[in-house]
Amino acid sequence: YSRASTVLSVGGIRQQFSLPENIRLSLFSATFLRTINEHLWVPHEPPIDLQFQPSGYLFLASQRGAASLEASVRLQREEGAKVALLSASQLKAKFPWINTEDVAVASYGLENEGWFDPCSLLNAFRRKATSLGVLSCVGEVKSFTTSAEDKMLGTAQSAARVKYVNVRLPSSPEQQPVSCAIVVTAAGAWTGELLDTATAGLPGKPSPAPFPIQPRKRYVYVWHCPEGPGLECPLLVDTSGAYFRREGIAGNFLGGMSPPEGDEPDTGDLEVDHGFFQEQVWPRLARRVPAFQALKV
Repeated sequence: YSRASTVLSVGGIRQQFSLPENIRLSLFSATFLRTINEHLWVPHEPPIDLQFQPSGYLFLASQRGAASLEASVRLQREEGAKVALLSASQLKAKFPWINTEDVAVASYGLENEGWFDPCSLLNAFRRKATSLGVLSCVGEVKSFTTSAEDKMLGTAQSAARVKYVNVRLPSSPEQQPVSCAIVVTAAGAWTGELLDTATAGLPGKPSPAPFPIQPRKRYVYVWHCPEGPGLECPLLVDTSGAYFRREGIAGNFLGGMSPPEGDEPDTGDLEVDHGFFQEQVWPRLARRVPAFQALKV
């Protein structure tokens, strides 16, 4: 799982979206996480602890983005999310460590928002699946094989009828066919790449248009700042798009920023560009939180 988005993520959960579908999905997820031991606990194992930190998300908006943020909050409330709107003065009173210059309004999640340990969630799903009889093996999917009948039909529908998944195991150069009735692809950001490769030779496959699932590379940084925000610190999303959250209780923080549109980094590796933090992320963070002018990555 070293390349899985789950374990590489910042582990945030929020209801502050602009689409009803996202809001509803996250409200369901919040309930699931709060009652996780009713779903994923394994008898004779310790209770699951996701280390959930209910500190909320805090979105800042300039005058230019104020109307859009307010419209999103109205939608979120209609869907049942508990979100507060704060003026610049209210924001400063609640979080005095924020530089509120150029902030017109802020939205703050009051419930079911914050962050948790995503690796613990992944392991909880794995342990539960294993306890129910799922066999887990490590290998690389190389291709699919359809049944002989479907091969003869050669129709577009036949491409979906998979008889074997051909897997290469780490200890062998050969591929091992795994028979199956249903295949579920759960490769996350790498799903498009996997399906393009594994279905390349299937009969009835349509023209070689890529699957509309592509990875996007993002950098996440951890820094130390003893004078930074305290335990009440939410996951703050700045007007510039830079974000951060507290990481533990020892003055550590975690955050980053999406690259400018049209300047997506190469996804061929997962190396982190530390220059991006120095040049793009840090100046924005230090402007919003003056204490971050002195930090150590």
